[in-house]
Amino acid sequence: MGEPRRIRNLGILAHVDAGKTTLTEDLLFLSGSLRALGSVDKGTSLSDGLEVERKRGISVRASTLSCAWQGVQINLIDTPGHVDFSSEVERALRVLDGAVLVLSAVEGLQAQTEPLWNALAARKIPVLVFINKIDRMGADANAVLGQLRRTLSPDVVLLNQPENEGFAEAGVVPLSAELQRELDEKVAATDEYLLERYLDGKALPPEEVQLALATGTARRALFPVLCGAAKTQTGVRELLDAVVAYLPDAATEEERPLSGVVFRLDHDPKLGRIAGVRLYTGRLKTRDIVENSTAGRSEKITQIKRPACNRYEDTGLLRAGEIGFLCGMPQAQIGDILGDPGPVPDNYQLGEPLLSVQVRPQEEADHTRLAEALQQLASEDPHLRFRWVPEERELHVRIMGVIQTEILTEILADRFGLQAAFSAPTVVYKETPARAAWGEDTYTMPKPCWAIVTFRIEPGPRGSGLRYTSEVATNDIKQKYQHETAAAVPEALKQGIKGWEVTDLAVALAQGSDHVLHSRPGDFIIATHLALMKGLQAADTLLLEPILAFELSAPKEHLGKICADIVHLRGSFAPPEVGEEQFVLRGRFPLATTMDYAARLGALTGGRARLSLRFDHYEECPPGTGTTRPYRGISPLDRAKYILKMRGAITLSLKG
Repeated sequence: MGEPRRIRNLGILAHVDAGKTTLTEDLLFLSGSLRALGSVDKGTSLSDGLEVERKRGISVRASTLSCAWQGVQINLIDTPGHVDFSSEVERALRVLDGAVLVLSAVEGLQAQTEPLWNALAARKIPVLVFINKIDRMGADANAVLGQLRRTLSPDVVLLNQPENEGFAEAGVVPLSAELQRELDEKVAATDEYLLERYLDGKALPPEEVQLALATGTARRALFPVLCGAAKTQTGVRELLDAVVAYLPDAATEEERPLSGVVFRLDHDPKLGRIAGVRLYTGRLKTRDIVENSTAGRSEKITQIKRPACNRYEDTGLLRAGEIGFLCGMPQAQIGDILGDPGPVPDNYQLGEPLLSVQVRPQEEADHTRLAEALQQLASEDPHLRFRWVPEERELHVRIMGVIQTEILTEILADRFGLQAAFSAPTVVYKETPARAAWGEDTYTMPKPCWAIVTFRIEPGPRGSGLRYTSEVATNDIKQKYQHETAAAVPEALKQGIKGWEVTDLAVALAQGSDHVLHSRPGDFIIATHLALMKGLQAADTLLLEPILAFELSAPKEHLGKICADIVHLRGSFAPPEVGEEQFVLRGRFPLATTMDYAARLGALTGGRARLSLRFDHYEECPPGTGTTRPYRGISPLDRAKYILKMRGAITLSLKG
């Protein structure tokens, strides 16, 4: 198949402000892919391509850039560090062969560090760690190394060490004899041949140590750590060498059937919709027709592009292991699998959008354009879950955090020329049946129509989601109508009797019938919505609220008032771990009472606390808490009006 190819699809991940975008610029510059270094502060960094990223100096979208080092093609994916944009990181994780986790030598492990580490572990992605900013006052790489070993893994191994740490002229030097012995010992513990030599007191051949280090890194038995300062390019060349030496190559099995995944969608003013695709096996040429396994349709590829600095370059071929951008897939969605699903890894969810906001145009005449713009943005970021309620002329999106609304405001203005306002965020609750119940509907009028269904609805365990089964034979309800019913159930449960998505339940189609003459496509969709809403009304529902897991550390003198405050916020915690000066507290509290907790904790401690939050689970709201809301749109409980809407007798449009 031609000359051997070596490819690394490399993610650059970090908590916000750890310096990963500057590091990405350095990697591109030192490898010769970039003629001049950009600056995050000046808004000239190459990987911050959106106007809002240049203005604010933060990454909002994951960017894909390419360089080469020592004969290896490296596709760099620079991901956002802010938790509000973790969906971008989720999508990047699916296409990586290795990752560089960037930490600050001053701040050390931060709120997003551990969730990122856990995500990399879940996907079994080999990791290099780069301790950045050794030139800043207060830098302490050794302390960060200790944090890594205590919190993330005891198997991190240091490959270089800082010199003149904390000063502008800081640099990196080879390991001291003592640290080299420590490295040799750690590496030898992962390799039988080296371990035997080490225990016999024999010298370890450097080339064997390097080989064992690469093997251990690839199978996540070892995690090499390098120090440096991206701002001055210190240690960056050593990092590039380590990427080539220790991280594994992408598989390049072109002879196998095609397999790839759409991991991002972009909109180009000239090219239209472009799908970012990672190929795992096979090859793809311009004008090839491929099977979209997820959507169940064929796609004709009209152009294949590859990223090159700040533009796309034409390439007529995409091969296994590579990342490319495809034109000719106007209906593609993020997560669509092309060809064989087998080689594509499962997705990993870092977070869930727990807040909802309503979006309003500044000018009412822009309502249609705003809806179309939000629909386009939601196709590029499915976590937004855009919902248009035409009956009430309302536009809603889900968000991870408040900063996301600020970014969306600027994107709508810069990209679409729209001025929009966002409501204050509200917590996204869920519903679950309070008890078992039956829901049935006989939809036989006005003819032609015929769909009779009876559902059994039962509460499920927390976190179980929806489980649907059918107990009806196909001679009672034909298979095609049963498919309609199965597809309609999740849609019908997007809003319950309290206005929220219904979850943690089992739904069984227990009885029903079709009619050889009168049943039509769509009849069972209508009947399913009608029957399930009546069933939920009979069962009643309980509100579920999102619960966050927290970890915080602060000076010991603040322990009492922090614990009392958390109890006041309906939180709970494990016994604190108290050190000489600081304590660490871990527990859980509801999002509803803690949306401003970071600011609240800062005020309690004078800014001397560190806080890490992550979504943990949904649980039942205590009596008297939680928020209900009206059904958005026409409710199936308003049976006559709902049927008229579903049959097109009530016309609703964006322009209406």
